[in-house]
Amino acid sequence: MANFWGKHLGVVSLSLTYSKGAWVIDKNATKVEARAIQNADKSYVAADPSVSAAIAAEHQATIDYVKTPIGSTDFRMTTYFADVGDVSAIEIVNQAQAQYVSDYIAANLPQYAGIPVLSVSAPFKSGFGGGTDFTDVSAGNVAINNAADLYLYPNTVYAVKVTGADLKGWLETAAQRFNQIDPTKTTAQALVSNYPGYNFDVISSKDFSYEIDVTQPVGSRIKNLSYKGTPVASDQALIVATNNYRASGGGNFPGLDGSKTIYASPDANRDVLISYIKKIKSMTSVTNGIDRSWRFTKVGTAGQVTFKSAPNLVSLAQTQGIANVTQIQADDGTGKGLATYAVDLSQ
Repeated sequence: MANFWGKHLGVVSLSLTYSKGAWVIDKNATKVEARAIQNADKSYVAADPSVSAAIAAEHQATIDYVKTPIGSTDFRMTTYFADVGDVSAIEIVNQAQAQYVSDYIAANLPQYAGIPVLSVSAPFKSGFGGGTDFTDVSAGNVAINNAADLYLYPNTVYAVKVTGADLKGWLETAAQRFNQIDPTKTTAQALVSNYPGYNFDVISSKDFSYEIDVTQPVGSRIKNLSYKGTPVASDQALIVATNNYRASGGGNFPGLDGSKTIYASPDANRDVLISYIKKIKSMTSVTNGIDRSWRFTKVGTAGQVTFKSAPNLVSLAQTQGIANVTQIQADDGTGKGLATYAVDLSQ
């Protein structure tokens, strides 16, 4: 793969030689390179006029298609503060997946009737590529390209049957997203580890709640996992809507190796999301954007606990119900368009 997000063009200059009646690759003469689409000054390389002309009609048709309206939202849906609890861009995905799986079970799998259905999803765009690498869907009309921003990958919907213990292990693995914080340390500590954001699966539901205690080591962080106010028993049966990548072992989550799958849908998560938005038509913050299932376990820290996001967005965080963050540095010095924020874990 030539870098990521279309930043480079992969080029293979294949050299062949004819030997003993067959063409074979000349490995010494074959060259492979990744060509950046930007120059050193960040300007883009010039387009090839012949290629531009050849694909002009298809290019415009694609643009027109992805701008097709599918619904509307009265709130901004983003992942800038997903690492500290915001679910404004995640809840609608979980709602769509959970409804899709629930409907399928009701119509085709009566043996699973009565088992609670929940959904997990992750902040797929969480700053890895810099300050512009976040999901950001403005309030107003929502189009197909916005759905692609909300659900980045071409996965398909899968449903798995797990126990309460399995779910806790799942969430413990996802909580590797965070470093272990020493509350007595007076110097700043980074909250977020190198664990990928696309593996930070979270629940967003009125029915489920849990805490993540970042002062504890990996594997011992999930506290007070509850369903409708009652602790989830280790043997409680649950059905989780997820994607084929996760259900089949992607991310090395314990017990998720394909054996727990009860429905392997042919439908893409993104298409399920689009259909759901078309059905409900209008998304509101109260209904589709503020049901946080998880919170950090409250703890006072002697020093700052920091994380990175795009700059100058404290007011957005507050709008999204995240009132315990402050910006401490508008430019973190990495040249990636990121700011440094602090989160108060005592709130």
